[in-house]
Amino acid sequence: MNQKAFAIFVGAIMVVSAFAGFVLMGGNQNGTVAVAGSPSLETFGVQGRVVDWSFDSLADTLEMSPESTVMAYWINLSASQNLTDAARAALPQSFALSYGNQLYPTKIEKLAVAYFNKTWVEFHGIRPFPVAYSGLVVPYENYMMIPTSSDYVAVMGKPTLFGSQDSLKSVIDVISGGFPTDKFTLASGEQADMQLAALGRGTSGSLLPGGYKEFYLGLSNANDGSNGFNVTARYLQPDSSAGQKAKTIASEYGLAYSNTGSLADVSGQVQANDLQGLLAAFLSP
Repeated sequence: MNQKAFAIFVGAIMVVSAFAGFVLMGGNQNGTVAVAGSPSLETFGVQGRVVDWSFDSLADTLEMSPESTVMAYWINLSASQNLTDAARAALPQSFALSYGNQLYPTKIEKLAVAYFNKTWVEFHGIRPFPVAYSGLVVPYENYMMIPTSSDYVAVMGKPTLFGSQDSLKSVIDVISGGFPTDKFTLASGEQADMQLAALGRGTSGSLLPGGYKEFYLGLSNANDGSNGFNVTARYLQPDSSAGQKAKTIASEYGLAYSNTGSLADVSGQVQANDLQGLLAAFLSP
């Protein structure tokens, strides 16, 4: 969905429904539902099953993503406002990045998006709150797909799923015992405040077609008082063009570059004001 279409769609939702369906309001219609400690999934109060999956990294997200996934990213939105702002400006659009404070009566603490079969699913890490919903609810594998508009539904849980019915069915198939993607190797075991992985050369429908088999990027707040962010970027089987691009980015931002066997690596630290430019550089064609 391009930027203009995205804005028109959200505007139409706001005008026609005043977000009555788009926002899944809880019992307190005047503000955030406060839930102390580690609330139970049962707090949602929906019938059937709720999603109950680890959601602490991109690797966790990929374990819920269909075999046809070509790109995914995961962000801890509570880690750094600088990182969230850079992600909002440079990453592919998502409802959570653009309208996160309006989707639920509680903030989205963690976000992930997986892209597959020319569609996508968002994963929203939110605290459970009592869900008040009415109208048609679509059951699938005993999960309740709650309409949020004429086009999108939500399945509550940790994380909550958001997207079209068909795209959510693909993810529910995986978490119900189907096969997740096994094509992403670089994200395995990695931890960072923001992570992105993409397939490149030879992958049908790849969103970041580049001269590599696989790409991984991790960014984390350095937490050392320097206002710096740690950077890890890896290219699996890069061709000469991708290798040169990695070298250029490393040189421009003062990062280290190495190439060992089939793996090219860019690492180091950048300042907050360089985050958006760095992200854009890695994601550009």
